[in-house]
Amino acid sequence: MTERADIIVIGGGIFGLATAHALCRDRQGSVMLVDRAGPAAGDSGRSFSMVRRHYSNPVTARLAMAGSATIMRFADEVGGTDAGFVRTGYLLTVPERLVDACRGNVAMLRGLGLDTRFLAPDEIRAAEPELSLDGVAGAAYEPDGGFADAQKMCLGWFAAACRNGLTARLGTAVTGLTVAGDRITGVTTSSGSVLADRVVLATGAWGNDLLRPIGAEQPIALKRLQVAVLRQPIGGALPTAVCSDAVTNVVVRPDRGQQFYAVAYFGDEPLAQADDCDHALSDGYEEVVRRAVTERFPRLGGFALERGFAGPYDSTPDWNPILGPCPGVAGLYLALGWSGHGFKLAPAVGEVVAAEVTGRTPSIDVSELRPERFAEGRLLRLAYGPGARA
Repeated sequence: MTERADIIVIGGGIFGLATAHALCRDRQGSVMLVDRAGPAAGDSGRSFSMVRRHYSNPVTARLAMAGSATIMRFADEVGGTDAGFVRTGYLLTVPERLVDACRGNVAMLRGLGLDTRFLAPDEIRAAEPELSLDGVAGAAYEPDGGFADAQKMCLGWFAAACRNGLTARLGTAVTGLTVAGDRITGVTTSSGSVLADRVVLATGAWGNDLLRPIGAEQPIALKRLQVAVLRQPIGGALPTAVCSDAVTNVVVRPDRGQQFYAVAYFGDEPLAQADDCDHALSDGYEEVVRRAVTERFPRLGGFALERGFAGPYDSTPDWNPILGPCPGVAGLYLALGWSGHGFKLAPAVGEVVAAEVTGRTPSIDVSELRPERFAEGRLLRLAYGPGARA
């Protein structure tokens, strides 16, 4: 069977759905969403779902600021449901060697209009009483940071897009991109072909599986990242704020009830392809998390492991996303390489992609994130070195 659409969006995660929603809301022609499973069935359903705006570069900071604003008022902007946002505050704690970088980022962000400030060690406990200050020389603090629910957001966008005319092909795998000369002509799927002269590739860690056969592979490295969901006994100490600790490299966020989430970086587990990822926690990961949590949050170390999950982490050479037209393939738009930043950027990225793919000027200039930057040596600044704190 052959179908036709004005725009095809590949991927039913937070980026594909944010884009499809914006396109359908703005009545930008016929839009088809294709996903091999369903909304949030992949990495988006396993998101850490942190809301923060602290970045090294104005372009990602602006995307995070706009995206976070949508998350906070999701029901008003999208309709139907909220995003499950919980305001906890966000702390980035740093050692002495990173104090100047942290102060510089805070100054840049304040210049963009963000409510944030640098905290000296004696000010940090007011934001997070459970935090040990061993090795901590300061922190960036955002009182409006917090966490939300990626699955609720995906389902909200999907419902809104369907109300506005989205054609969804769920349970349908895209098997290839079709190209004539230097132009995209559509996609092949497990159910047949779909013709279109504009295609948005928003498949996260699976992007290069479709780009490689047409000679458009991007410099994206994959590795496995694990998240532990932990539970304290009734009356036990709990974290107050979302905290990313640049001293021990543990990241912790509150959850509902007696639960909290934690990530402790454990080995480098590279992946050849995203489908190689085992989604269960590795043997020994619980103890790695326990040591890291206990070092930074001494009263939280007696937790019970409730559950956990792992997913493929897609990072670019400068740990910033790839956003823009695919070089050499007219009509193909890339939204890939999220490098750990995807959740809070997604609402703004959907607006930007929807505007650019339909010839409109987006409200945020993302030209610094074009895929050509790697070949041209225009890598973005990393205030804290390679990693997801970019």
